[in-house]
Amino acid sequence: MIIYNSLEEFNSVKHNLPKLSFVPTMGNLHEGHASLIDIAKKTDNEVVSTIYVNSLQFNDKNDFINYPKTLDMDIELLDKKGCNHLILPDPSILDNIKSIKAPIKSTKLCGAHRPGHFDGVLTILNRLFEIINPHTVVFGKKDYQQFLLVKDFIYEKKLNINIIGANTIRNTNGLALSSRNILLTEKDKTIAPTLYKTLKDIEINKVYLNSEYLKTKSDYLKSFGFKVDYLISCDTESLEESYNINNNDLLIAVAAHLGGVRLIDNLVISKL
Repeated sequence: MIIYNSLEEFNSVKHNLPKLSFVPTMGNLHEGHASLIDIAKKTDNEVVSTIYVNSLQFNDKNDFINYPKTLDMDIELLDKKGCNHLILPDPSILDNIKSIKAPIKSTKLCGAHRPGHFDGVLTILNRLFEIINPHTVVFGKKDYQQFLLVKDFIYEKKLNINIIGANTIRNTNGLALSSRNILLTEKDKTIAPTLYKTLKDIEINKVYLNSEYLKTKSDYLKSFGFKVDYLISCDTESLEESYNINNNDLLIAVAAHLGGVRLIDNLVISKL
């Protein structure tokens, strides 16, 4: 794996590179990220990844400062998985950067609780797309809203980029893998899988799906110590609140704090 410690290093060689499949990350990598590399490799392109903790997408300064950093282990994982190129962007990535305003869809779900977050996500991705010019990008669907916004951004800007959405990777207990899981206490690690168990219970009982039913499930999570930002049923494209399970597949999405750690998860449930 070739490591580029600055954008200048990468820019000096990128015109000689073949088609690239891109996996952007903020580091503190786990098997979920590894699965994205595996998917990228199946495109038959060379695989490029980035590790960059993007300050633009943090509305909480402490969250940015405390974001886990494990660069040596990250490099080892990427190398082992067969990533061909790793870019470690230097501060120049923010020089004269064009700010992107995310669409109204960004103000729903997580966006309602993290103002400006998706502006920052799309702003840095736009810059990375300009630099790397990828043929394909791979995003996990654990952050379903982010995947949807990036997909829409690529379409609306007519970028010549294929986007692949990857299924969420979970522990054996159902907990979605996340860089933030490392911040959970041992006790909270036993409680956190209740998020996914609740989503699965909603799926099993989808015939009863309505706002009152989801309120009982939200109260159930609160009884375990979760501080729930949202537990909602919505349209899989518009993210508008919906309970029309008779006619459409729906996204059940949840975000909740446990011991100060914010966790997100989702499940697409099929129509009746």
